[in-house]
Amino acid sequence: MILLSAFNGMEKLIDQIYSEFDASITITPRKGKTFSENEINWNDLSSTNGVKTIAKGREELIVLEYGQPIEEQKDYRIKRTNAKLYAVDDAFLELTNLHNHYKGGEPSLHSSQNPIGIMGIGLINKLEASINSEFTIFLPKKNISVRAKQPFLKKKTRISSVLVYQNKIVNEETFLWPLSDFRAFIKDTNKTISHIYVRAVPNTNLDALRNNIQQKVGNSFQVKTYYEKNALIFKTSKSEKLILTLILIFVFILACFNLVSSITMIYIEKKNNFLALKSMGVTQKGIFQIFFFQGVMISAVGAFLGGLLGYFICALQMKFELIKISANQAYPIGFSWVDFSTIVVSVSILTVLFTFITVKLLTRND
Repeated sequence: MILLSAFNGMEKLIDQIYSEFDASITITPRKGKTFSENEINWNDLSSTNGVKTIAKGREELIVLEYGQPIEEQKDYRIKRTNAKLYAVDDAFLELTNLHNHYKGGEPSLHSSQNPIGIMGIGLINKLEASINSEFTIFLPKKNISVRAKQPFLKKKTRISSVLVYQNKIVNEETFLWPLSDFRAFIKDTNKTISHIYVRAVPNTNLDALRNNIQQKVGNSFQVKTYYEKNALIFKTSKSEKLILTLILIFVFILACFNLVSSITMIYIEKKNNFLALKSMGVTQKGIFQIFFFQGVMISAVGAFLGGLLGYFICALQMKFELIKISANQAYPIGFSWVDFSTIVVSVSILTVLFTFITVKLLTRND
C-alpha cells in the first residue's frame, strides 16, 4: 500500500507540474502554423460553460543573447541560448497563475517606455545574467535566401521578473513577451496568432469541455487537453502504475507460499489429534473447515496489521513531510480508495485460493 500511495502522490505531482503552466485546453490550426484571430467568435468561446480564462498567443523559437561585461576590460563576454518565445496578452499571466510563480519584480509585460519580458529562471541562469540585464532577441526571418546578410530580426529588451515553476523544461526554455509588441516587431498587420489558451474552471470535465469547444471552433482547428498534449508522460505514468500493481500481486503470491508452509506445519503437528476429534463426531469436512478458517485468519490478521502500518506511515508523511525529494518539496503521498480496494481484493482472493487448495490436498491425502 505504501508503494501505491507513493506512486499516487507522484501521479498527482506530475499532474500538478504539467497543469501549472500548460493551459487546460489549447486550440491550434490543423493546417499551417498561424491563423487570424478574427476567425474566432471570442464572445461565444468565452461564454462556454466551464471556461474560466482565455488567452491568445504566438509561439516562436528564438535566440537570446546577453553581453556580460568583463571586469577591468573594455569588452563583453557574449552568451547565447535557444528559447521558446511566448508572445501573449495579459490574460496569459492570469491563466498561468504567474503571480504565484515568480521572483524579482511584479510580473508585467509592459513598462512606461518599452515592452518587457518575463524569463524562466533556468534560462537566465544559462545566460549567467541578472534580472536587471539587457537582452537581445534574434528571430529568424521568413522566406529568405541562404546568402541573406541579415537572416535575423533583432530587438533589445529587458525583463520585469523571473518565472519559477516546478516544470524544469518551462524554467529553462520560456520567454514571455507582449503580443502587441511582437506584432509590431515582425510587422504583422493581420493580427495572427498560433495558439488559443483556455483555463477551465476547477473540477470541470476536460473531455466534455474539449468536445464542446471543438464544435464551436469547427474542424479547421485542433483542440487538445493538457493530458493529450503531454500524452507520452501520462501514458508512461499509468503504465508504470499497472506494472507496479502486477509486481505487488506477484509479491503477494510469493508471500502465500509462507502461508502454505504454515498451514502444512500446523496440520502435521495436529494430525495425531484427529482420532480424538473424529471420536467427538467431527467429520472430514469439519476438519477441512477448521484448517481452512485458520489459514484465512492468519492472512487476515497479517493483512490488517500490514494495512494499518502502511496507512500510519502514509499519514505521517502527508502530515509531517518527513521524507523530502528536494529542499522545498516533500515526497508526495496520495491515498486512493480504489488502490486500497484493489490490494484488499487481491489479497483476499489469493488467500482464499491458496488456503483452499492447500487444505484440500492435505485432507485428501490424509
